[in-house]
Order: sequence, then C-alpha cells, then structure tokens
Amino acid sequence: MNYQCCTRCVMDNVSDTTITFDEQGHCNYCSDVLARKEHEYFPNEEGKKKLDALMAKLKKEGEGKEYDCIVGVSGGLDSSYVIYLGYKYGLRMLAVHIDDGLDTEIAKQNIKNLCEKAKVELINVCPDKEQYADLMLAFFKASVPNLAVPQDNLLIQALHDITKKYGIKYSLSGANFAHESILERSTGINAMDKTHLLAIHKQFGTKPINKLRVGNLWSAYIGWRYFSKITSFYPLNYVDYNKERVLAELKEFSDYNYYGGKHYESILCRFLQCYYLPTKYNFDKRKSHLSSLVVDGQMTRDEALAELKKPAYISEELKEQDMNFLADYFGISRQEFDRIVALPAKQHTDYPMSWLERYEGIARKFRKYLG
Repeated sequence: MNYQCCTRCVMDNVSDTTITFDEQGHCNYCSDVLARKEHEYFPNEEGKKKLDALMAKLKKEGEGKEYDCIVGVSGGLDSSYVIYLGYKYGLRMLAVHIDDGLDTEIAKQNIKNLCEKAKVELINVCPDKEQYADLMLAFFKASVPNLAVPQDNLLIQALHDITKKYGIKYSLSGANFAHESILERSTGINAMDKTHLLAIHKQFGTKPINKLRVGNLWSAYIGWRYFSKITSFYPLNYVDYNKERVLAELKEFSDYNYYGGKHYESILCRFLQCYYLPTKYNFDKRKSHLSSLVVDGQMTRDEALAELKKPAYISEELKEQDMNFLADYFGISRQEFDRIVALPAKQHTDYPMSWLERYEGIARKFRKYLG
C-alpha cells in the first residue's frame, strides 16, 4: 500500500487501513467532522445561550438536593475546564476521580488545587490495588492496543454508582468536539464491553477481580439513560474551546500546570501513547489529536506536521522512568515488562466481544439521535 496523508489534516494510512480519501485527498475523518461541526459545536453566541440554558436547568432542577450534577475528573485539561465552567455558573458539583495509583504528580496537584479553588467536593474511588493491577496486567499480556480499557470502565461505572447513591440525574462530561472530533477507529474497543474485559482476564489474569465494579454496555448505554434516567451533557461544545486560552484561564484560576500532551496526566496513558502504540502498532495518537485542532482552526496543518516530527516522549529519561514505574506497579521485573512489550501485536477482535459491538457503526451513523 502506498503511503497517503490527508491534504487537509494529518491523518494517514500508516496504521489505519479503514481510512479513505476523496479526489481532493481529504480523508473521511475530517470530511465527516466538517459535516457534523455546525450541528455539534457552538463556539459562538448560540453556544453561550445553550450553555446559559443548560446551567440554569441544572441549578433549577437541583433545588432541594445536595448536588446539581456529577463530574468525572482526571486532572486533565478537559474535565478540569468543566469544573471551572461549573464554578463560574455557581453549580454545586460532585467530582469523582479514579485514584488507581497511576496519576502523575502534576495531575494529583491539579485536581487538589482545582477542587479546593472551586469549592467542589471530591470523591476518590480507589479500586482494590491487587485485583486492579492484575486486570491491567492481563490486558498488557493480551497485547491489545487499548491498555486503558479497565481504567475507563471503572470510571464510568463509578460515576453510575455514585449518581444513583446521591440521586443525581445529570452528569457533565469533558468529552468535546474541538479537541476530540477526530479519533482513529481501526484499533478501538468500547471500554464498557464487559464480555471482552472478562474474556481477556480469564485468559491472562491470575487473581480474582470480584472486588472491582466492572460495568457493561447495557448499563452504560441503556440502563443509565432509560432506566436510571441519568443524562450526560457536554458543556465544552458550547464554548470556544481554544486550548491555549483554556490553559491560561486555568493557570490563573488554580495554578493549573499542563502535563505535556492529551491524556498524559496518567502514567499508563502517557506510556501507551508515547511508546507502546507507536512501537507496537505504528500508531501515533497525536495524529488524531492534532488533526482535531487543525480542523478546528487552532493550528495549521504545517504546524501539526512539525509537531509530529518531535519525539512523543520528551526525554529518554522520562520513558525509562515510566516503564520502570509500570513494571513495579504490575509486580513484574523490568525484563519481563520488556518481554511483554515485544510480544506480537494483537487486536481486540482477536478476543471475544459483546454482540452489541456489531452495532457500533450504526450507532455512530445515528449519533445525532442516540446522543
């Protein structure tokens, strides 16, 4: 296959065999985004009106209750800015964080400073260390692309459990169009696929995981919405979500410090994106993140291409530090860690998956109606 890179963004066919290009050399990802943009992203006066109405609704319906809404917070930019927006509107938010021992020191301090400044109560959910590490190690041994599946699954399930406990009906998400409109799908898996998670653990795990609250697709997409009647909103789609401006605002508000890249607030995710995926799958997630910014006009295509020429890890020292930390976290030697990294690459489709996964493409097509 001849190499081809989109002439509008920086997505290419190096790792994604599903990508297509039109006669102008534009890829299906950015073409899809531009078709959706006016219906999903409102960085204008219309967005301001939508955001005002949303915040007024949450405050009105939260009257007489302890909290207006719940927010999952990681220490990363997106969830942090959601907290900041809620604070500016006077929302009574309950923040939830999965404290799995994989946060960077910068992320820990960001969460502490932000919640204190915004006067937001924080619940730290701490999964059983031994069982959680075994589940994470099982995914590592399975040699699949997305090692963060257990992390994401437990966060979503924790949010569900806590909303039910406190009778909260609304969740504010940091997911957004401006920075995440383009996400390569060729190596993906839905984090809430419990069938997939349990199958991998059964094959590669060595300890029980009965102390972990593992969620499933049904509860996440059907039970949560239609039975628990919990509604998620995406406030970052109602503001001009410019990365540099947002960083400056958070810095002034709570002395927020940037951690170097999207999702680098987690040591696992930093290793995943900076070394594991590029080395094992020839897959650089920066292409998706930078392409989103290019399509949104926050940087030029040439600037994105120049950024991709830089090493993903800012230094060899940091790479070694992360790998040693993860080996110790998993309870294995660094030699064993390196051996597992070097195993032949597998795909999530090489392991059992929920039958609901087959409808993922249909759900994406009708996202406007399904949310």
